[in-house]
Amino acid sequence: MSDQVLNILKLSLLGLVYLFFARVLWAVWSEVKTPRARPVQQRQAPPQQAARPSSPSAATIPQPRPVVAAAAPKKNRKPPKGRRGRAARLVVLEPKHRRGMAVAIAGEITLGRDDSCTIAIQDDSYVSTLHLRVYDYDGQPMVEDLGSTNGTFHNGNRLHGSKLLQPGDRIQVGTTVIEAQ
Repeated sequence: MSDQVLNILKLSLLGLVYLFFARVLWAVWSEVKTPRARPVQQRQAPPQQAARPSSPSAATIPQPRPVVAAAAPKKNRKPPKGRRGRAARLVVLEPKHRRGMAVAIAGEITLGRDDSCTIAIQDDSYVSTLHLRVYDYDGQPMVEDLGSTNGTFHNGNRLHGSKLLQPGDRIQVGTTVIEAQ
């Protein structure tokens, strides 16, 4: 083979090596970058309520529905699972020593290291004092990060603002994984 052919082969091999490294860097970058924050879509009020607002400011501010207190659950019974596409309870999946703990979604649920939280997690240093809350908005449960340092993850994506909670959704706070049912 002539020197020209060898030089062309060397340059081709070098070009392929550079393309390989560029592809690897692109794959790593796409895994590491954080997703863009998407705005939370507001649900429209039923037509009869939207037609007659009580004041000009009442039409722009969403008002949560009043929470009706449920009957006291019997001892050693878990809250019932949700029906018709609505999550009715939160069940802890991880860590193992908390697995199976269930909390009914009624009113407002808070999670954090503080003793006043509905779900208190003192042994996880990645959980903030007041980390997240789950609340009722027009009959649907919503999950909201409360400005935590390490963030809240909803189905593997970092949570920014509020998001609707569907049955089967998973929420991760530090090392704790919770599933909506």
